[in-house]
Amino acid sequence: MIQLRLRPIVLLLLQLFALVSSEYVYGEPKFKCPKKPQVLYPCLCVNGSDAGIFVRCENTNLATLSVALQNLASLQLPVEELTIYKGYFVRLFGPLFAHIKARVLTIEETPLATIEDYVFYGMNNTLEKVNLLRTNLSQVGQLGFGILGKTRELVIDGHAFEQLPKDLFFGQEITNKLEIMRLTNGLLSDLPVETFQPLRKLKTLDLHGNQLENLKRNQFKNLRELELLDISHNKVKKLEAQHISDLTKLGWCNVSHNALSELSRGTFARNSVLKVLNLSHNKIGKLDANSFRGMRFLRRLFLSDNAITDVGRGTFGSVARIGTIDLARNKLKKIEYQMFTQMNYVELLDLAENNITKIEKNSFKDIYQAVINVSHNALELIETAAFENCVNITKLDLSHNRLVNFSRRSFDETTFATEFQLSYNGFTNLAHIPIQNMSGLRVLNASHNNITEIPKNCFPKLYELHTIDVSHNNISFIFNGVFQTLFSLRSIDLSHNSMREIKSSTFGTLPTLLEMDLSHNKLVNIVRGSLAKLTSMRQLYLNNNSLEKLFQLPISLNELHLSHNNISSIPAGTWPVMNSLIYLDLSHNQLGDSLDGQSFTGLLVVQRLLLQSNGISKPPLEAVSVMSTLQYLYLENNNISVLERSAFGKLPVLFELNLYGNQVSDISKRAFEGLLQLLTLNLSSNGLRQLPNDIFIGLPSLRTLDLSHNALSKLDNKTHGVLDDLLSLETLNLSHNRISFVTKKTFPSHQYIPYNLKYLDLSYNQMPVLTYDITFGTKKLLKLNVSNNQINELRRGVISNFTSLQSLDLSHNELSNLMSEEHIFDLPKNLSSLDISHNQIYHLPFANVVKTVSLKYVDLRNNNLEDIPATLVATMTNGSQVLLANNPLYCGCNMRPLKHFMLQQTTPSEDLSNVLCQTPSLAKDQHLLNMEDEYLNCREDELDLYAGNEYKQLTDVRFREVQTNKAGNLTLRWFVSAIADVADFNVYIRSSSNEVLHQADYAYNERMAEIPVSELQSHGEAKLVGAEICIVARDSDGNTRRWFAGQCQALPSLKLPRTFFFGNFNVRGSASATKSQNTCLLYIALTLFVIHIQYMQ
Repeated sequence: MIQLRLRPIVLLLLQLFALVSSEYVYGEPKFKCPKKPQVLYPCLCVNGSDAGIFVRCENTNLATLSVALQNLASLQLPVEELTIYKGYFVRLFGPLFAHIKARVLTIEETPLATIEDYVFYGMNNTLEKVNLLRTNLSQVGQLGFGILGKTRELVIDGHAFEQLPKDLFFGQEITNKLEIMRLTNGLLSDLPVETFQPLRKLKTLDLHGNQLENLKRNQFKNLRELELLDISHNKVKKLEAQHISDLTKLGWCNVSHNALSELSRGTFARNSVLKVLNLSHNKIGKLDANSFRGMRFLRRLFLSDNAITDVGRGTFGSVARIGTIDLARNKLKKIEYQMFTQMNYVELLDLAENNITKIEKNSFKDIYQAVINVSHNALELIETAAFENCVNITKLDLSHNRLVNFSRRSFDETTFATEFQLSYNGFTNLAHIPIQNMSGLRVLNASHNNITEIPKNCFPKLYELHTIDVSHNNISFIFNGVFQTLFSLRSIDLSHNSMREIKSSTFGTLPTLLEMDLSHNKLVNIVRGSLAKLTSMRQLYLNNNSLEKLFQLPISLNELHLSHNNISSIPAGTWPVMNSLIYLDLSHNQLGDSLDGQSFTGLLVVQRLLLQSNGISKPPLEAVSVMSTLQYLYLENNNISVLERSAFGKLPVLFELNLYGNQVSDISKRAFEGLLQLLTLNLSSNGLRQLPNDIFIGLPSLRTLDLSHNALSKLDNKTHGVLDDLLSLETLNLSHNRISFVTKKTFPSHQYIPYNLKYLDLSYNQMPVLTYDITFGTKKLLKLNVSNNQINELRRGVISNFTSLQSLDLSHNELSNLMSEEHIFDLPKNLSSLDISHNQIYHLPFANVVKTVSLKYVDLRNNNLEDIPATLVATMTNGSQVLLANNPLYCGCNMRPLKHFMLQQTTPSEDLSNVLCQTPSLAKDQHLLNMEDEYLNCREDELDLYAGNEYKQLTDVRFREVQTNKAGNLTLRWFVSAIADVADFNVYIRSSSNEVLHQADYAYNERMAEIPVSELQSHGEAKLVGAEICIVARDSDGNTRRWFAGQCQALPSLKLPRTFFFGNFNVRGSASATKSQNTCLLYIALTLFVIHIQYMQ
């Protein structure tokens, strides 16, 4: 019966335990960062993952790092990547990683010079990748890397090796798995043949960026599995078969940026599977038929930036599968007969930036779907049949040459290009470009030439040509209907030419044309109907011409650009009924006040109308009132001075109205009535001096109002505010006005109306004081800018009443004492950005700044502050940005917390680097960052004020406790306080006469020492009187660091503590109690055993 009841109870308990102990949440990583990140200091868990956590340690030394890694190991979490950035140690030794299970280790920007044997012990069974980036590594013990039996990739980028040991990998476990070896960007000049021979599984060897000059015979012997070799950016003068003959599986070879002067015959003969070869940036002078013999699988060949003057016939005959040949930036003077022939697989031939003047007959033959680039040369002549059977050249680039004309027979009947680039040449006539046989041509670019005309029969029948660019020429004549034979034409760019007139038959009917650019010409006249036949046109650019009147337009237009012309009027009947034109730009013309009710009749769906800089002196009410779909109206830089009632009529969907840069000085009541959906109104840079009430009636949707750069002095009277009718206002710009005070009615507020003003700019005004009145109507403000005023006083409770404020800018004012009375600088709890720079502040309630936990940015620059308290430095340590430059700081011990914070930064910010001391006189104009702690001293009257540990001189080590324990030992514990190179420790006790009574060394991962009291007492009581116990650090190279007085303290009393017992105590009673306890424990154990047996049955 007991057994039957027990089994379901046990199962239920197991299920409950599983539910309680499970922490996995769907969507979160399996391994998460610890909830208390400080346990890993100075390391930080960056993020977790299903494979392990990512840990980054910055600005630390071996001693501090060892404690952090011990704590990391105690978490028993797998580490996916451990990064040590800017460590302070030159030698890596000892049990630093003894208990860490990491897959990737990165040591970066660290002056590491030596790696001792067994230093990676502990990680040797888990470490798959090691990155040593930008170090000074020059020495590695044979068992430094040797024990890494699981490592597949070893990267040493930036080092000081000049020569590698021959036995670096000989007989080591690392040879079992290592596949990728990168030793780059260093001083390596001598590479013994034996060094890499044991790495028989190596597939990638990267030695770029070193000083290698002479390769040895059999330099890469036994590396038969190697697939990638990179010896670029060295000084290699010669590469021969004897150097790389063992690399039979080599598929990618980079020898660029060296000093090769020739390519020896048969160099790559045994590298038969080589696919990519980079020989660029060398000094190779010529190529011949033997250069690439035997390389039948080669796909990519890079020979750019050499000194090649001659490419022999048949040079590329043996590389029949070649896909890329890059010969750019050499010294070729011509492309010779059959230089590139029968390359059925070629994709790119790059001959740009040579000195080529001529392309000979049959230079390009039997090439299919390739990009041929001969741009940026001195090409003047292309011979007949230069391109033969080159079907569908993807792109033929002959731009930036000296071509004026070339034979129509330069391309045979089968040769054509999909994209033909001829820009930046000397063509004067488009007919001189031979495209008669280019049936597959799609893009033709002849821009930036000297073409003056497009004559008759310039284009044959082309069914795929869709883009023509002849911009930046001098075209003044186009023959009638010349584009009629282009049946797929979509875009023509004729901008920046000299055309004066478009005739009725210039373009004819081009049913596929979508875009035409005729801007920046000299057009005076467009004959009626000349463009109307372009029935598919979507975009037409006619800006920057000399047009004086409009013309008949295609009804399919979406966009029409007519800015910077001389149009003075738009008569009735100008526009056909257009239900697709949504964008109309008429800015920078001479329309004046000529617009009337018929000016835009027929434009049914226009959404954007641009009328800037037209000399308009009154709102074009009649003209725009018929445009019921208008959403954006731009009237900047006109001469409008008066806005009458309903100045713009009823525009039911107008979202934005811009009146910037006019001369508006008089606005009548209800001037904007009828604009119910208006969201943005810009009245900046006008002549407004006052705004009467009720001018904004009818704008219930307005969210953004810009009244900046006017002469306003107030926005209210005693009973009513100008802005009260703006129920949706969120952003208000009142900067650059003459406002000297704010009243309770300035900003809209009402207990029953939910006004929502969020962003207020009152900068560049004349306010001397912030009174409580500014808090009316601004309770929901998120951002307030009152910079560049004359504010010298803040009234009590004003700042704190902006309860939603997130950003406050009080810079460039005249504030001085912000502690003159209580609560004048209480900050809102949600404030995240505070700028009080460029004032005269000498008293600041730092406590208010510190307790505002949401504050992430504080700008205190250019004030009169003399002290920066440690509490403010603590907020900087927690991630807040505080700018402090240009304050007259007193640099005593009060500045030590800030100085210590600077030293903890990986790279001090520009602001911290520019913090200067003003007093005392010895420190005047000195950078705080460069001052030593010993010169930051306290005055006698300051010792009690700055008595905390944060104000003490920064020593290497500090005592945690020193005491005598019950075991008869003197116990001392310490911690490391410096981030400089601190490793091992030396503890010694010296008498008052400087005699050493005890001395012992401790490893960098130890923090406690026990010294037998009896050993000390053996020296006699007299020597112990006045004795001191000291601890001195050693750096990672074993050198004793500087002695600090703070690392010594008086030897405590060595008398053992006495033990007292109270009450009756006898041995018999004690034995009886112990026997009773043992009996009880035995009974419990037997009971549990019986239950277990019953359950098993």
